[in-house]
Amino acid sequence: MKKLLLALLILLLAAPVYSMQTPDLEIGGHVRVRGYNMQNMWDFNSKIDSDNWSVFRIRSNIHLKADLGDNISGFIQFANQNYGSGVAAAGENTSDNIFAENAYIDINKFFDLPLTLRLGRQNLMYGSGFVLFDGQSQFASTSLYFDGVKLTWNITDKSKVDLFYVKDQENVRGNNNNDDITLSGAYFTGHCPVIGGQQEVYVLNRDDQGFASAAGGTGKNIWMYGLRLSDKFDCGIDYMAEGAYQNGYYDKTNNIHQDALGYKLQAGYTIPVFENIKPRVFVGYAYLSGDESNTTDNEAWDVYYGGWPQFGDLLAWAYVNLGAGGPATGRGEQYNRMSSTGGEAAYTNLSMPMIGVSTKCGKLSCKVSYTKLSFDETSAGQSDDFGDYYQFQAKYQYSKHLSFATYAAMIDPGDAFVAPYDNAAYETFWETRIDF
Repeated sequence: MKKLLLALLILLLAAPVYSMQTPDLEIGGHVRVRGYNMQNMWDFNSKIDSDNWSVFRIRSNIHLKADLGDNISGFIQFANQNYGSGVAAAGENTSDNIFAENAYIDINKFFDLPLTLRLGRQNLMYGSGFVLFDGQSQFASTSLYFDGVKLTWNITDKSKVDLFYVKDQENVRGNNNNDDITLSGAYFTGHCPVIGGQQEVYVLNRDDQGFASAAGGTGKNIWMYGLRLSDKFDCGIDYMAEGAYQNGYYDKTNNIHQDALGYKLQAGYTIPVFENIKPRVFVGYAYLSGDESNTTDNEAWDVYYGGWPQFGDLLAWAYVNLGAGGPATGRGEQYNRMSSTGGEAAYTNLSMPMIGVSTKCGKLSCKVSYTKLSFDETSAGQSDDFGDYYQFQAKYQYSKHLSFATYAAMIDPGDAFVAPYDNAAYETFWETRIDF
């Protein structure tokens, strides 16, 4: 009898546990180790050593996703990236700082409609990253997030539109400070069977309340209207074309309007040489307008969030916003004109034709490219010849979870730079990464 009573007691205590719904959990992450050597990346002056770095950089990342049923899930990701213990760097690069890189809630089929609602800290990445990719630059994409809300309307199985309202920088929380940076807009992605390929159309607004313009006023509120087309054909030809126009206010205090244009083009051909070796030859051109001296408007392109990844690492270092006290010479013409946040790769005023080749052979992939850098607008008497930009990168997939990579680049300054700020800038790094 005692054994029966004991068994019944155990069943009664265990019943609530069995009745609980255990979430479907997914855990993963990565560890990435890089060894850098960089020379003259900010001032193009070999006699100044503050921008000559020989450092290790370690990134760690772990995430957890919980599927709770009823089309509800949660995702959280913690990360750390730094240049070694004891180094005080900008923002989230600070030594041993662990931060929430993503933390959001997903609700699919919201109210049984073809809607997906995402609330919280999230990434917004579109196309090749021309205008939307890098939410928190933080010196080479330590983090990419925005804080806010995104609603996706799945119109058909081949078309959708994202509506979002997110914060880039909250800064001081009180509304009386007028120092927030807010991104809002709509981004449509579709696959028209008649045209073929993928079509993207977007309308975006970036409101930078605390931005201080070159004219001394504050408040930048820029609208952007863009279109992107891309496709890859069976014959081996592929293309991508994206263009956008910006208007609104560069300086609300002084009533200075924004009137800028940017576009990015690329076409490639994959040569069917061997079954396992197919080199791709490509050409491209990117244009970011500069400010004209003979108008009252501002024509300098605002990078929005198309920062670190798209033009290669070394050019991003040359354009990074270092804030007050940064190098005043050896930097691009109109450098940093549109940036108010430290760590942003504030590209503007550039013309960049490019040619290159990439290939993949088994577990090894390589890419080499050359870009001619020119300024769109220059000061009186200054050359528009920025210089020559060479890049090489390779990756070896050692196993399913482990990979090795390397990157090497050089910018050879052109006639726009004069001695002693005319020395070549270099960057090389090796990388080992494990994903789990």
